[in-house]
Amino acid sequence: MSDNATGSLDGYDIFSEGYRNRPADYWGDLAQSRCPISRTEKWGGSWMLVRYQDVYDVIQNPDTYSSRAVEVAGEIPAPGRGLMMPPITSAVPEHADHRALIDPLLSPAAVKVMEPFIRETAAQLAADLAAKGGGDAAAEFARPLALSVLTRIMDLPRDMQGQFVDWATRILRLGPTDQALRRDTLLEVMAFLEEMIAARRGQGGSDAISVMADATIDGEPIDRKHMLGTLLELVIAGADTTWSTIGASLLHLASSPEDRARLVADPTLIKSAVEEFLRAFAPVTVARISTTDVEVHGRCIHANDRVIMPLAAANRDPEVFEDPDVVKIDRRRNRHMAFGTGTHRCAGAHLARAELNIAIEEWLKVIPEFELVGPDVEWAQGQVRGPESIVFKVSA
Repeated sequence: MSDNATGSLDGYDIFSEGYRNRPADYWGDLAQSRCPISRTEKWGGSWMLVRYQDVYDVIQNPDTYSSRAVEVAGEIPAPGRGLMMPPITSAVPEHADHRALIDPLLSPAAVKVMEPFIRETAAQLAADLAAKGGGDAAAEFARPLALSVLTRIMDLPRDMQGQFVDWATRILRLGPTDQALRRDTLLEVMAFLEEMIAARRGQGGSDAISVMADATIDGEPIDRKHMLGTLLELVIAGADTTWSTIGASLLHLASSPEDRARLVADPTLIKSAVEEFLRAFAPVTVARISTTDVEVHGRCIHANDRVIMPLAAANRDPEVFEDPDVVKIDRRRNRHMAFGTGTHRCAGAHLARAELNIAIEEWLKVIPEFELVGPDVEWAQGQVRGPESIVFKVSA
């Protein structure tokens, strides 16, 4: 076991092949070291925390750890600069007003209305794959399901799904290591959103674009930057996180016939299985910027340093979860942080849970037996981690 008392686990590279495909190896070494915090100068520099309590304390302390810049790589912008994506980058007290603008779009009541559409879409996608005898569960099920929901929320044509995949890939997966590509793609997305806002302003629509185009706070219209930032957050983060978790869940079920058989025999277990998949495969690495010098485990995080926290690592802390590296679909005590915690807890949690539950229910109805084929599965790099491709065949 590595000893990190003097930073011997420093120098990590979250974009390396080893970390991308096997991050739990590094998380485990760091969590069990005498100094469970590490530092790298790669990709703009950052600190990494992986223990549950450490991650919880950072996220719950926005005065010391600001969410003004949430990217995991690149130059850290000066205060007041950088990419604005309300409410995720908003500080208290403005955060409450910014969150209130999108909450109605993602509330339990709104999700309930969308559930028949989600179920119909998931059932059709699964039926199409079953009829072919297999395919790619990521590209032909998880992604189009999540993107169908996103395009519906934004009232955009389904044929834009490929464009959304391209944007998310360039910004979240390639952009962190190619800042010029990221910048150009952000400008491209914002130009599109600005055109949509202009077309829908004053039309009284209930879709996300129309709502943001006419949004006000205290009777005053929100500014252009706020509109674009909130819609940008939906486009680049709202879908990738969900399709990554659906994909990881199906990858597990393809590799675990016993768990698959249990869910087929007893669908009431799917709800607890979804929570376990969220715990084990939480796709997001969150980032915060320190506002002052602070000592953590004997090391000094300086003001304006980036701190990154893989939520899946916190969810594997043995101090909180029994047998944390084992996926237990009937786990009873499961206080995972897949959606974060505190003020900035994911606004789309209700929708993501609904999509995951429905996706697995409808998949197992028509594809109860399936197995992986082809090469080893590669995982996406960057801020959102999920399987890139899941090639499978229907089993007899």
